Amino acid sequence: MSHFRKLPSAQKINLLPDVLAKPQADVCAHCNYVNKTDYSFCTNCGYPVHNKLLVDIYHKRLQHRTDLLYKAESSVLVARIVLYIMASFLLLGIFFVFSESSEKYFMVILAVILSALFYFLAFWSRSNPFTAMLTAFIILITFSAINIFGKLVDSFTTLSGVIGMMLCLALLFVVLKGVQGAYRVSLIKEELQTKL
Repeated sequence: MSHFRKLPSAQKINLLPDVLAKPQADVCAHCNYVNKTDYSFCTNCGYPVHNKLLVDIYHKRLQHRTDLLYKAESSVLVARIVLYIMASFLLLGIFFVFSESSEKYFMVILAVILSALFYFLAFWSRSNPFTAMLTAFIILITFSAINIFGKLVDSFTTLSGVIGMMLCLALLFVVLKGVQGAYRVSLIKEELQTKL
């Protein structure tokens, strides 16, 4: 201790711990996360830690992400409505019972099963949109391929075949947009949860 008193005052200052000379951490004003002082942005939420001029840019980016979330949710909603419409349309297959075909019972059972499947996928897309939309897309592309390649000549040469193929492609496009939207929804929601 006596050695410490003999040092000039300039050397005494250098012996102070770094903690007293410079703070080691900054607390984010937005989420209260503790960041190192050499960071300009919060590593938890992205909020500007030092430069208050960047707060407007942060809020504009947050608004942009919210707009993207709305667009992605809209594409999921459109795909969900299409799945409900397909389920309702397939349910009309029960009227095959009144046909003269020898396969009428098979067609009725297949129509009811597919209707229930698409209704379930549409309903499931409320809680787990990406998995439900991806499953619906895989089922649709499988049945479309079977339908198109099963009657390959008719698909390209008759009017009903071309219309059926165009309808299959339109349904695939809408459901694929729903898959993309659901994927974006999950990413953006995860990002926004860390910011809010």
